[in-house]
Amino acid sequence: MPLNTGKLISAYYLEIDYLLERVEGATSHYQTLGLERSAAAEEVISAYQKCVAILHPSYYKVRAAATDDMLVRVDRVFKKISQAFAELTDVNRRAQYDRSLNSRLSTTRLPDIPGANQSHTPGAPQEPQEKEQNALKNAPGRAAAAEIRVSPELRPVFSRSSTQADTLERRRCERFKLSVPALLAGYDTAGGKWQEVTKTINVSRMGVAVWLRRHVKHGLVVHITLPLPTKLRSHGFSEQGYNMYAIVRRVEPLIEGRRVVGLEFIGATPPTDFLHKPWATFRTQKWAGPDRRREPREQRAEPVAVEYLDEAMNRISREAALTEDVSRSGARVRVKSPPPHFEFVRVTSPKLSFNGLALLRNQWMGDDGLKRLCLQFVDQNWPM
Repeated sequence: MPLNTGKLISAYYLEIDYLLERVEGATSHYQTLGLERSAAAEEVISAYQKCVAILHPSYYKVRAAATDDMLVRVDRVFKKISQAFAELTDVNRRAQYDRSLNSRLSTTRLPDIPGANQSHTPGAPQEPQEKEQNALKNAPGRAAAAEIRVSPELRPVFSRSSTQADTLERRRCERFKLSVPALLAGYDTAGGKWQEVTKTINVSRMGVAVWLRRHVKHGLVVHITLPLPTKLRSHGFSEQGYNMYAIVRRVEPLIEGRRVVGLEFIGATPPTDFLHKPWATFRTQKWAGPDRRREPREQRAEPVAVEYLDEAMNRISREAALTEDVSRSGARVRVKSPPPHFEFVRVTSPKLSFNGLALLRNQWMGDDGLKRLCLQFVDQNWPM
């Protein structure tokens, strides 16, 4: 199935350029996310997720063709929308921000001029600034949910060596933006089988990204059937459907009821232990190729508090934890009892005056029986 790279790049630039210009010109968190000040917490979350969807790295092929200046702008805008998201989804921080915004608006108001103070005509459209000043509304409160403990088993599955030089493109092989129907099948923790029909976002010979409504865990093994182009297959070249087992490597937050899930192919047959416990989570062997991290990490043990949040930013549970390694943009944290499903993690270190929101990028069970969470900070940098 031919792919028109030129059209793909043009569509990417048209979509992302509008967002970059809007966010770069924004003077408030509400403008950054394209919201009114009356926006509820759910609207803030939805606006943030839509922005992330545009900046989301499903466009790896065209991002490789982007200029360095464009990539710098993307990173800068991502940090700006993440900061706005963190401020506006925290009730206390949003209230404090609104007070400072009110103060700023009152000190920058233009002097009165004749005719400027006439009352607003009923039914006439309001000016944007008038809307912003009159629509102040606090976000709804957060309700706590019960903590649930799980301790799934994890085992090595496979490993691959690097075949490409280390470049700005951190993937091990090229991905193509391609939307085709796919059927996913797996097992939940109760041993029940599930299936979901979905569409792909991008594909490669080593994996695929799909939209998924079901919440799946990192390390879960699933079976996928899709009409993959022949040149990207490793077997079944004459078959209409390509059947492959894959391991969940990346899980993104919900975007309007569905999430982006990154799968890595592991073969036409599942791991041996999958036949005995197909709902268990597995761990790939340690990557032996060049370091693909954006920033170097250093070994550092710091006590922190970890809060697990759902998609509405409600707290599910909280526990004390310990970092094992950190960088400015992420950390690996050792924890005891994370809930089975959560969307975000808030990490707090009173000692370092750090309070950051993070996304889960990977997790596994260590030999000591404790979970390791690999986190990416989205609104704050760890103080190195």
